[in-house]
Amino acid sequence: MKVISVTNQKGGCGKTTTAVNLAAGLSRKGFNTLLIDLDPQHHATMHLGYLESKHSILNIFDDLLKDIEFSPSDYITERSGKFRIISSEMDLGALEPELAHNNYALELLSRLIDKIQGLNFDYTIIDCPPSLGFLTLNALKCSDAVIIPLKCSIFSLNGAKNSKRILNILGDYSDKLPAVFYMVNMFDKRSNFTKQFLIDLQKQLKPNMFSTVIRNNVHIPESAQKGKTVFEHNPKSRGAFDFTALTEEFLNKMASVTPMEFKAYAPQANKVYLVGDFNKWQRENEYAMVRRNGNWKKIIYLNKGRYRYKFVVDEQWTHDNSNPNKESDSFGGYNSLIETSS
Repeated sequence: MKVISVTNQKGGCGKTTTAVNLAAGLSRKGFNTLLIDLDPQHHATMHLGYLESKHSILNIFDDLLKDIEFSPSDYITERSGKFRIISSEMDLGALEPELAHNNYALELLSRLIDKIQGLNFDYTIIDCPPSLGFLTLNALKCSDAVIIPLKCSIFSLNGAKNSKRILNILGDYSDKLPAVFYMVNMFDKRSNFTKQFLIDLQKQLKPNMFSTVIRNNVHIPESAQKGKTVFEHNPKSRGAFDFTALTEEFLNKMASVTPMEFKAYAPQANKVYLVGDFNKWQRENEYAMVRRNGNWKKIIYLNKGRYRYKFVVDEQWTHDNSNPNKESDSFGGYNSLIETSS
């Protein structure tokens, strides 16, 4: 099962619309898909026409915090066919302060995902809150990929950059770094400003930018008002066409990236970074490796290709001794080599 978070710190960028209709699009492609509404505003829940209930993600977290055994199936609502949802409610917002003082604050959603693994879902889509708190960190920690929706505005782009920065915070706590993709919502093809903004975004964010854009279409907000996906509201609309294209491109992008595991044995080290061609050889916090009993580990998603890499153990740069594939660097040492084939 692949876990995908949809997030942007800036509200009003079509985050919930993307999560709902991508989940619906995947189910229409024959994939068993679960949508988790992790936003206290519960907009994904409302988008699908549901009211708040006692069977929400808040009740699941309450059970987890109290170590109460439960079946995830009891909290999952069948939408249609292969589409399911775990709803949210406004009181979820009150959980954030409590998580700040809990030792398992970053483990809650991961523990739920572990329980869901046996339910035969192909994809779990998480609609994150427009904030950089513990709920968003929970989602990113267990995600295989992150989709950051944007409007053609500087504020939306700034929110996206802040969402990317949260991965820096996550680096020290998670041994998995999700793939990150960007997409544009509410695109006005008549505007010269938005067309130029899109060109600039594609230059800046390529190759992690979806070529599919979601154009302005009245049927998209209408579907939310009616408690439906855009496919249920008007399957022949431009909005339905765009989200179908986005779903197909998403599947292609997920098929083109491979999770690669890196391990370093350094029991005395205080800090270990993974650096290489994939991050311009920079010691970035999101590439900080996580200690596991003397071993340090990181899983990252890479596009097809051949990559050079090293470990930075405290201040010492070293190649991967466990990998026989290496080449000479320019400093009398070696770079380790890895190749993906997806």
